[in-house]
Amino acid sequence: MRCIASASPSDARVVGRVKRIHAYALKGARSTTLDAAVVRPGGGVPDDRAFALLRAEHAERWRRDGRDVLRAGEGKDPGHHSNKHLFHQLITDGELARVRGRAVGARGLVVECAESGKLLATCADAAIENERAKIEAFFGTLLKGARGAPTLTRADGCSFANVGGRPGEHTLHVNTTASVREAYERTSSWERTGETMEDFARRFRPNLVVEDAGDGALKPFDEFAWCGRDVRFGEVVVRVDEPTIRCPSTRVRCDESGDAGANVDAGARPDVDIRAAFPALEASIFGRDPVALADRGSYFGVYARVVVGGVIRVGDDVALLP
Repeated sequence: MRCIASASPSDARVVGRVKRIHAYALKGARSTTLDAAVVRPGGGVPDDRAFALLRAEHAERWRRDGRDVLRAGEGKDPGHHSNKHLFHQLITDGELARVRGRAVGARGLVVECAESGKLLATCADAAIENERAKIEAFFGTLLKGARGAPTLTRADGCSFANVGGRPGEHTLHVNTTASVREAYERTSSWERTGETMEDFARRFRPNLVVEDAGDGALKPFDEFAWCGRDVRFGEVVVRVDEPTIRCPSTRVRCDESGDAGANVDAGARPDVDIRAAFPALEASIFGRDPVALADRGSYFGVYARVVVGGVIRVGDDVALLP
């Protein structure tokens, strides 16, 4: 059996470098960017999707079932929880794109305007009802489709990501700048109304963005060939498990304009257009034989799990291990 941790740097092939690190403290809201992140085996970027807004109509179920609502559905791959509909999401509540969530302290959350950074609401400790109420009242007003004030819910060591809900099942979502550029340029049949490539890239909500290392070697969709392989990010090693299937949440604009998140952009459908523009893409899903992705859905980016922990830093080399 190959020992991942002892793989020599000389055995690895550099395929890029870390350009950005993102943490999305509140499910559906915009991210904060980090210079570095400490990750552990089975864990994700600290505080990523640590909080979610439970819909008012599901509050009683949460009180009854607790974290079990994050369990994987029958027949699903491990780590894929089936209950994201219980929470306010970007696709159903585009207003979330206007705000940024930032974790503070052990159990606190700050909500800021994504454009100006203005403080909008704060909760020092999500375990204290009076503190949670400050956040809940704010979103009860902001989210036009809410049937009542939501309940601020903390994952308590788990994750409200669409995959990797339970402890030990966290994931890192990885995008590359080469693929973003190719998708941006090749899916121009829809009107961008001034959306820049950087704005377009935000639609995909990555944790790690990989850019070319300066040698021109990183090509569009190279990351799909990493599926089933181990990749080193600085001192951290991840196993890339699968390509990321995209849902209509990518239709919500996450740019710096005043219209960001106001509505689902009917003219921009990356979840559909990428599938049509790149029908020949293939990748392995959880170690199985590669499949034609267009036959299954629209895919962009890859999901990876940490197998050797440590620190990932902006500027770190990204290397494919043998």
